[in-house]
Amino acid sequence: MKLKQMILVAVCLAPLFGFAGSEHKPPILTTTAIIEIYDQQQFKGIVLIERGKAPFGKAIPGGKVEYGESVEHAVRREMMEEVNLPLEELKQFHVYSDAARDFRHHSVEVTHTAKAFQWPTAGDDAAKAFVVKLEEIPWDELAFDHAQILKDYLQWRNGDGFIAMVNH
Repeated sequence: MKLKQMILVAVCLAPLFGFAGSEHKPPILTTTAIIEIYDQQQFKGIVLIERGKAPFGKAIPGGKVEYGESVEHAVRREMMEEVNLPLEELKQFHVYSDAARDFRHHSVEVTHTAKAFQWPTAGDDAAKAFVVKLEEIPWDELAFDHAQILKDYLQWRNGDGFIAMVNH
């Protein structure tokens, strides 16, 4: 094989072996759940947390998907770790992937909706877990792009045309 052909083959194969000169850095996969709390079948509100780590503020509970773990397993695990809630009627809601949604790194968030029939208690990264009525969402205190996510959720919940992606 001539030198020119060898160089061409090397250039074509370099990205497959990580030798392209620029490092491939995939986004971090995260998951959250908008958990609707019910008490004796009556809707009480949704779960938010007060973050115990920077960036501080209020947020929808969630966390990172671990290597080898499904998103569905991760969201159930994270909700048990962070707010001590088993989830019922878990459905995939939407994927949020704007590179600027988290100033620390590029993350792709798979947001879910779910129901729970007990009150949350804080654990893991949450300094506090609480239930908030939809009309009392603290919009100006929400971290990341969670204000936009909750606006999309309210639009969907009110039947105003936003379509959730259902997890079958």
